[in-house]
Amino acid sequence: MTIPSKIPFRVLTLFFAASWVLSLLLTPPERSLGALIRWIFAHGTLTQAAVYLFLAAALMAAGYLLGNPRLYAWMTTVAVIAFIWWAAGFVISMVPARIAWGVFVDLNEPRTQMTLRVLAVGAIFLAVAWWVNQPKFTAIAILLFAFILLFLVRTTGLIRHPANPVGESSSQVLPLFYLAALVSAVLGGLAVSGWWVEHARQDKEGR
Repeated sequence: MTIPSKIPFRVLTLFFAASWVLSLLLTPPERSLGALIRWIFAHGTLTQAAVYLFLAAALMAAGYLLGNPRLYAWMTTVAVIAFIWWAAGFVISMVPARIAWGVFVDLNEPRTQMTLRVLAVGAIFLAVAWWVNQPKFTAIAILLFAFILLFLVRTTGLIRHPANPVGESSSQVLPLFYLAALVSAVLGGLAVSGWWVEHARQDKEGR
């Protein structure tokens, strides 16, 4: 598995960032939530995209362990971007939580507790991997964290947090806007990772 080197990652990053923002701005108000649905979509798409990016990083880590050294820079960068996406999704979630529930962070909600655990565990994994500075250890840590994340996402219960606000909506248009924003968030994460990897490679070659 190899990553093409002559891809305009900077242009793609800006394109997908603009696509994500436009998808949210053009999302029509929902019948009961109104324009708040845009904040919910922003939170949801970044959080879901982070999961996909963590899984992509895990696949790259597996490829690295199987003998492809070119994937090391990619797996570490994608993992960091996934963590940033997850953190950004949590920060954005404070807006709809404050409006809908009256608090910025509802610590009684299992989904909120899970989000904070992932942030804490993810930060520890990243810090330990940076401190150990051993490629195989980092790859194994990324694989382990991805499985932990997937387990938590699939098993965490809900109280007030809707299980599937997009799927539960009677609108046939809203899911299309959500999908557009989600795809933009995932591809944007990969694009900014490529931009980062390419920039680091050029700096290394220029020394």
